Amino acid sequence: MEFVYKSQAEIADMTDEQREDYAVKKRAHEEALIEKKAKEEAEKLVNKAKEEAKKETEDLLQKSKDEYQKELDKVSAQVKKYSQTSARRDVERSSFNDNLEEAIKENKEAIQGFKKGQEEMTISLKAVGDMSISANFPGATPFIQDVRPGLIESPYNRVWLGDLLPAGTSQGNSLLYPKENGGEGGAGLWTDKEQDKPQMDFDLTTESAFFKWIAGTVVVEREMLDDIPWLISYLRNKMLVSLKTAENDFILNGSSDSNPVTGLLDAATDYDGDFTTPVDRIIDAGWGQIVEDTFDFYNPTHTILTPRDSVKIGLNKADGSKEYDLPAGSVAFANGQLSVGGLTVAKTTQIGSGNFLTFDRNATMFVKRTQPEIRMFEDWALAKKNKVGFRIEERATLTIFNNEALVKGELEASG
Repeated sequence: MEFVYKSQAEIADMTDEQREDYAVKKRAHEEALIEKKAKEEAEKLVNKAKEEAKKETEDLLQKSKDEYQKELDKVSAQVKKYSQTSARRDVERSSFNDNLEEAIKENKEAIQGFKKGQEEMTISLKAVGDMSISANFPGATPFIQDVRPGLIESPYNRVWLGDLLPAGTSQGNSLLYPKENGGEGGAGLWTDKEQDKPQMDFDLTTESAFFKWIAGTVVVEREMLDDIPWLISYLRNKMLVSLKTAENDFILNGSSDSNPVTGLLDAATDYDGDFTTPVDRIIDAGWGQIVEDTFDFYNPTHTILTPRDSVKIGLNKADGSKEYDLPAGSVAFANGQLSVGGLTVAKTTQIGSGNFLTFDRNATMFVKRTQPEIRMFEDWALAKKNKVGFRIEERATLTIFNNEALVKGELEASG
C-alpha cells in the first residue's frame, strides 16, 4: 500500500501507538526512496562509463588498425623491393661474379705472365652447370624422404594347435583323469544257448597331468615406449606369437621335468600300414589304423605337417611325368585350407620335415589353469636404468584319453 504523508494536525490527533506506527512507515518509505535514487544515479554512472569505454575502445581499435596497415604497407614495400634487388644480385653474383672469380683462378698463371705490349688475353668464363641434388644440395636427404611412422603389421590369423584341441579349465595344480588302455573280447552273435554270451573287458589307467608355465619376458627402455607410438601393439602381437609357438611345442613334445606331461608325439602309436606314398600313408593312418585299433570308437579329424610338406602334398606331382596324379577329391584346398582324405591339415614346423601326425582331436584336451596374459613390471633394478619389463605367460597342461587315436609316421616309406 502506498505511503501517504500526514499533516501536523492529523498527527496530533493520533494516539501514541498510531504515531509510532506512522513514524516506522515514514522511515521505511524514505529509506526506500533514498535507495531507489541511489540505484538510478549508479545506473547513470555505469552507463556513462560504458559509453566512454566503448568510444575509447573503438578509437583505440581504429588507431591500431591504421597503424598496423601503415606498418604492413611499409613492410610489403620493403619485401617487394628486397626481392627484386636480391633476385637481381643473386643472378648477377651467380652468373657473373662467381664465374669470373672462378675463371681468374683457373687462368692465374696466364694473368701473371701477361706482358706489356701483348695485344690481348682472353679469359673464358666457366659455363653454368646443370643443378643436381648431389652437387647443389648435398644434405637434402631428410627433405626428400617420405617417412611413414607406423609399422605395417599383418594380422596374426593362423590356427594354432591349442585352438584345434578341445579346451578345458581347472582350478587345481594338476589333473587326474581316466585313460583307456586297451581291453579284450567284444560283443558278437550268440546262437548257442548252452554257451556263455560273448564277454569283453576294458582296461583303464589313472593319469596325472601337471600344469606347466609357458612364459617369456621383454625388457624395453622407457623412452622407446614413449617415442614409438606403435611399439606396445607390436610387442603384444610378437610376444603372443612367441607364446603360441612355445605352446605348439609343448602340445607336441610335452615336458620331461620331475612331473612330466606326455605330448602328442610321445603318446602316438607308430604307423603300421604298408602304403608308401605320403597321401596314402596319411589317409591309411587315420581311416585305417585309428578306426581299426579303436574299434570304430574314434575317427580321425586332423593331420599335422610342416608348411613345406603340406605344399608338396597339395601340389603332388608324379616323379616321372610331373603331372598332378592324385585321385579326385583326395587332396583339396578350400578357403585357403588344405585337407587330405577329409582330414584338416594343421601346419607347424615343430613336427619336423618328412613327418606326419594323424589324430582324432576328441581323444585330447588342452586344459588351462591360467589364460594367456601380459603384464608390465618396473622393479627397482629396472627403474634405476629407466627400463620396464613385459611378461607374457599362461599355465596349461595336456590330457590324452587314448593313445590309439593318434598315429605318427614318416611321409615316405623308409627302405
